[in-house]
Amino acid sequence: MRQILIHCLVCLLLVGTASAKGVYRSWESALKNAEKVTVIHISQSGLDSIPDILDQFPNLEELILDHNHIRQLPPSLFRCTRLKELMLFRNRLDSIPAAIGQLSTLEKLSLSQNRLTYLPDAICALPRLRDLQVVSNNLERLPDSLHKLARLEKLRLNSNRIDSLNDQFPLLPSLRLLDISNNRLLTLPNNFGALKKLQMLYMSNNQMVSIPESIGKCVELRELDVAFCGVIQLPHTLGDLRKLEYVYIDNRTVSFFQSPRITHWQKIYVVNSRTAAPYRSSQ
Repeated sequence: MRQILIHCLVCLLLVGTASAKGVYRSWESALKNAEKVTVIHISQSGLDSIPDILDQFPNLEELILDHNHIRQLPPSLFRCTRLKELMLFRNRLDSIPAAIGQLSTLEKLSLSQNRLTYLPDAICALPRLRDLQVVSNNLERLPDSLHKLARLEKLRLNSNRIDSLNDQFPLLPSLRLLDISNNRLLTLPNNFGALKKLQMLYMSNNQMVSIPESIGKCVELRELDVAFCGVIQLPHTLGDLRKLEYVYIDNRTVSFFQSPRITHWQKIYVVNSRTAAPYRSSQ
């Protein structure tokens, strides 16, 4: 038994060492092995700037600098030709340079909890972007060409100041998750149903006066949160969505008529002001 335990511990150590290969947690150690660097992860380190050396790491794929005090991005960042993931959660950025459009391999971008008031149009030129997170900033509007992000699957925009989505927005062909809760939305585009692949839609805590009937064309919709979104009557077209499994409303909302064919598995939850958050597993 003792030999088995020792063997297991050795295996765990080997796996841990293997998983750390190419991962560096300081600029100094990364510079010593520049060719081997694939991940730079320096979080919660009090960084107020990023040294302009990032183009010295030709194989850099992930740059994770969450929970720091970074105010601007260096030019060398936009020369990282293999960068797939850029994580800048909880920093002090108030703008993003247009040069970000040069990161043609970028797949995931987190800019949440910064001080951004707008996103540059150049973000819409990122051909491989799949996951965009801009939670808890000061955005009032979105780039007009956001629909050009053909591979975008997840878009988190909750807790900003956005009051509208333009008519091109529903043309995002791959969008599966949209969180635009805690904003200032009054309505959705009439053609919202064009989001054929949308599975999760969260728009609680807005100021909406209506939801377009076309939402009933979002045939892949599985989870919908409209608690305290402002709407009193939900569109009856929601009753035709066979895959819609979880719906969250508040106690003022008049729900849609549920089809008898799906009431046995479709759940409608009523949220009130005293309901503890998070009230859904996806929050």
